[in-house]
Amino acid sequence: MDHGQLRMVADKFHWVFSEPLLNACGTDRKFCRRQRVITPLRLGLALTATCASQRVETSADCHGGFHALCGTTVTSNAFSNQVATPRCADFARTMTERLVSDMTLQVLGCKKGHACAAFHHIVMQDGSSCAIHDGVREVFPGRCKAVQPAAVALQTTMDVLCAAPTPVVLTPDTASEQAFVPEPTALRDSVLMADRGAVDVHSLRRVQAEGGFLLIRANAGMNPQVLEACREDGQRWHSLRHKALQRIHATLPNRQRVARVVRWHVEGQPLCRRLLLSWNPRTKSFCSFLTNVPPQRDPLEVICRAYTWRWQVALLLKEWTSYANRHAFDTAKPALVEGLMWAAIAAAALTRFVAHMTQLLTQVPLSTRKVAMCAIHVLGDVIEALKRGDVVELYTALEAAITSLACHAQRAHPERDRPRGRMQLGLEPYFEHDDGIEFAEAA
Repeated sequence: MDHGQLRMVADKFHWVFSEPLLNACGTDRKFCRRQRVITPLRLGLALTATCASQRVETSADCHGGFHALCGTTVTSNAFSNQVATPRCADFARTMTERLVSDMTLQVLGCKKGHACAAFHHIVMQDGSSCAIHDGVREVFPGRCKAVQPAAVALQTTMDVLCAAPTPVVLTPDTASEQAFVPEPTALRDSVLMADRGAVDVHSLRRVQAEGGFLLIRANAGMNPQVLEACREDGQRWHSLRHKALQRIHATLPNRQRVARVVRWHVEGQPLCRRLLLSWNPRTKSFCSFLTNVPPQRDPLEVICRAYTWRWQVALLLKEWTSYANRHAFDTAKPALVEGLMWAAIAAAALTRFVAHMTQLLTQVPLSTRKVAMCAIHVLGDVIEALKRGDVVELYTALEAAITSLACHAQRAHPERDRPRGRMQLGLEPYFEHDDGIEFAEAA
């Protein structure tokens, strides 16, 4: 373990959870103008630690965590009145956004010569909804009103090289995903992978004009004109040229991937893009992908495989649900629901940073799921040191946590990731920098 790097990590922890900075943040958000017992630092640490270590359903659970950490005599009602205010939710959001942006590390790199090495960022966008108490349906309406009258959605953008979210937006479930897709100017020399409905046809032209690339799931009902069709073995199908997509869909083979150049008329001008089809034997249906990546850059098989990286976003959202309290809280107070959601995201971001930090310092591939499962056993001393502001004690606690995680949270089958997992297209752990890896810039 590099103790110089460990000191840098300890300094980062101490800076992110700095008492003057967090207290100033609470004052700016008008959450705590007069800092008495429930200070922004104490509350931020207590909420994060509680969400990372136990199931939280009401403000009483947070009150118990606050009392255990700070040893105060604040009553449950006084605590609930304080954390159920919109200003507290605003403070929790600001604290979480700062934690997510400042505690992100690059953990993967790209081998020279592989397809993904040409991109500065490999960005994945996804959203996930969560049902909440029916009493907040007016503030957080759900799309399925009969089943989930109230629901919130988390819109997340994730860089695969960092394996962590960059921006996270909490919205009502009825909000459209298109509003939270990265701006075209942010995708220069990068590729965005998104689900159907997240990007419209109009965005394709704007992204390419800014030098960016897209790989998105195509809607099943789209019906552009087919200009060219080519099988995976290189054979062209001249009989399919200049026909509507839906007319030739039934004639496509299910043993080879097919690439087609299709055309729409967007804003009075033709727009040509590649539409890739891959047969899924499990669902017995075609998966369609729309992209502007030129065929000379990446083979058809590589592009279709690369889209499976979006599963990393689903795993991240599942981790938030299973180990960081992203679930329905038993309260009808909208501000409390929002504040607890942000605290849950802060807890998840903290445990994932600890996993990535341990992997970089010990050069051992770690499972973020295992780290999230055992966070309760390693974060206690770290939180205590942060509460006291003791840098020496924080250094000792981090060293003990890293040693424990490196031993007990390793990936079960790291070699299996190369032929079947996320390593199959040239991604490697960042610490293998002496093995001819070309690194893209981290977000």
